Amino acid sequence: MSKVSVTTKINPPAVKVFDVVVDLQSYAEWLPDSAAFHGTTSVSESPVKQGTTYVESTPSGIRSGKVLEFERPSRVLFHQPMQMNNAPEEVLIDIKVEVILREEEEGVTSVERNVYLGFPEPLLELKPAFEGG
Repeated sequence: MSKVSVTTKINPPAVKVFDVVVDLQSYAEWLPDSAAFHGTTSVSESPVKQGTTYVESTPSGIRSGKVLEFERPSRVLFHQPMQMNNAPEEVLIDIKVEVILREEEEGVTSVERNVYLGFPEPLLELKPAFEGG
């Protein structure tokens, strides 16, 4: 499995950042328009918690997600295997997204986002595009 990581610091406290990250139904309100993300739908429950399921549509395919770990306000782990358009049903890209929040000082939060990608044999040629290479 490959890992792509990004870390940044932002001003809100960790608890506020966490609540925004796990509010799947509100992504469209704050996430900029993106060619890769068209919104989250079919969220199984609100508020989101461990075990919550959801669906994200992209131009490349459908991600059927589930919240695997939920540690408010410091960490959440999403598992969202992606069924690529025009690929056989059993051919999925295994995607896990982990968000780790650390309050550096009062009101300043370090946000670490780790994306883990697993590619099945028929899709290995796509790996460099997803990894930014």
